[in-house]
Amino acid sequence: MRAQRKLISFVGIGAESAAPLLYSYLRLHPAICAMEEDTRFFSDTKVYAQGIDWYEKQLGKCLPGMVYGELGFSYLRSVSALNLIAKTYPSAKLLAVIENPLVSVRVAYVEARRANTISNKVSLAQFLKQSPEVLMSARYGKQLSEYFSFYAPIDLFVVTASDVRDNTLSVIAQAYDHIGVDKKFIPPVLQHLIPPEEGETVRRPGIIKRTYRAIKKAIKGFFGAIHSRLFPPDIPIETASMVARQLPLSPELEAFLKEYYRRDVAILSNLLHRNLSVEWGFEEDKTETN
Repeated sequence: MRAQRKLISFVGIGAESAAPLLYSYLRLHPAICAMEEDTRFFSDTKVYAQGIDWYEKQLGKCLPGMVYGELGFSYLRSVSALNLIAKTYPSAKLLAVIENPLVSVRVAYVEARRANTISNKVSLAQFLKQSPEVLMSARYGKQLSEYFSFYAPIDLFVVTASDVRDNTLSVIAQAYDHIGVDKKFIPPVLQHLIPPEEGETVRRPGIIKRTYRAIKKAIKGFFGAIHSRLFPPDIPIETASMVARQLPLSPELEAFLKEYYRRDVAILSNLLHRNLSVEWGFEEDKTETN
């Protein structure tokens, strides 16, 4: 099997509970050609056995001059995937989106309930006791430390899910630049986030137009609510994340999870040169003054 191919320029390595939103924006860039599905090529030996030629064909039809890659979810937690990616595409840029592990485990719980793999009567604590792999999958410090042993920070772009939600335009510009495409491109779905030019006068609609828009919005919301009850859509992972962040943790479970992840988050903070221990509430901010 041939190694060190040059076709793939970037690989998204996950994590599954955090990466989908950023991935959705990356796919909208006209210069990016990404595989439609997560192939699990580097993390599943049976899939990998189909060969690199098979893997690269999963890109489908890409226009000349585009940047090729895969936006996967299973690679971050797989050491074997790391070895195979580094061997096969040593010059590829990597991207990872991580989440506060206290949110990640709740996302997994919401998704399990949505998929009916567990009963609605199963509590979060019971779910985690029955599924220890969920706890392991959110140990991002341990997982990323393996990747940083192979890749320099310049080749491995890591952001948090909250970065993507709260600083969307800045993060996607950095991600585009990391991949090697025009970082000034703004997806149409994010045009509303562009701040008005300095000095530009923004005209407020007249009262008639404002009233019309309010009525239209109310009608749309009313019929939208009815439609969603009759035809409930699949919950995308970002919606699951929104639901998960609203799920309360019992004091006992929160204490257990913080103790379980405390060292891992400290490792993550050192890797990223960012105090996630404080940001995520695992440690108190000692710089605050009374």
